[in-house]
Amino acid sequence: DLEGTQVSVGTSFLFTHFGIEGNNGQQVMEKEADDRLFLLPHMYITHKLTDDIQLGLGVFERFGLGLTMDDDWFGRYNNLEVDIVTVTIAPTISYQILDNLSIGASFNVQALDVAMKQALDPQLPAATQHVKGDISLGIGGSVGIKWDPVDWLHLGASYVTRVKHNIDGDVNIDGMQPVTIKTRGHAEITTPDEITVAGTVDLTEKLTVGGSVTYSSWSVFDELTIKYDVPVLGFPEVTSVKNWKDTVRFSVGGSYKFNDSWVFRASYTYDDSPLNKATLDYLVPAHDRHIFAFGLGWTRDVWTIDFSYFFELVPKTDVPGMGHGVFPGKFQTGNANCFGITVTRRF
Repeated sequence: DLEGTQVSVGTSFLFTHFGIEGNNGQQVMEKEADDRLFLLPHMYITHKLTDDIQLGLGVFERFGLGLTMDDDWFGRYNNLEVDIVTVTIAPTISYQILDNLSIGASFNVQALDVAMKQALDPQLPAATQHVKGDISLGIGGSVGIKWDPVDWLHLGASYVTRVKHNIDGDVNIDGMQPVTIKTRGHAEITTPDEITVAGTVDLTEKLTVGGSVTYSSWSVFDELTIKYDVPVLGFPEVTSVKNWKDTVRFSVGGSYKFNDSWVFRASYTYDDSPLNKATLDYLVPAHDRHIFAFGLGWTRDVWTIDFSYFFELVPKTDVPGMGHGVFPGKFQTGNANCFGITVTRRF
């Protein structure tokens, strides 16, 4: 539906905060994670090649994870620091079959960068393991369909494939004076496939409402195993059981067009947590999420600037404790604030 050539470039600034409580049988311990700022850039280009064929290119992040804790915190034998970044490059093509029906597909190249840090063992209190993966490239794709059965109703569906990553990287263990153990390791991570169905209704010329449902196959993340090229302290590998579950995400929202220049948007999303309560650890904050989002768009001539903000609330949830440095306790209420801006130019 986009005429000519359009280029959109922007970024989001995400601030996160949450805390953890644990009970070691002698005392209740509380710890807040370091507040983090994440920069999430994106770019999209579309070009109408013919009346029926549209080309595009997207560069964006679909999945990411970041957490930093103090070196002496009570869960250090489970996790001290983790940073996982994925960047997807997606060339796309769409074809308009009928005036009210079009299909599209993309070829997705996903780059993944991972770094992790954890204390190794209570019997070796100074030993810390650092894992730094080489950048891994995974291949996937997506398909979509858009149908407007009547002028005021717009329906769509999409499928995004899972992407498998084979990661090699450096493993360093320090704090075991007078030596530092250095080796290489290998791990496999698969990001889930997703199915989304969505629709919008034009209630008036100015007011549009809609919603979407997304199914994600997070059960592909059943464990995280790091295999060492050379055994470390007698162990050829280390495994962390995850057993994540498939999830469904629900969103509702709408937009109101004040005039030709200004449009206001708002939405609510309920995001089901993929974590299995029996295997909760300190890798990610747990429990389902409530996301309240607002947006404001301004258009003049060939330019559009879109501003966005969302507040994400993660309620408290109990942690049963599973050994490996994870104590019975709870994830305290967490939150995130995200501010975004996107600038679009039409040619």
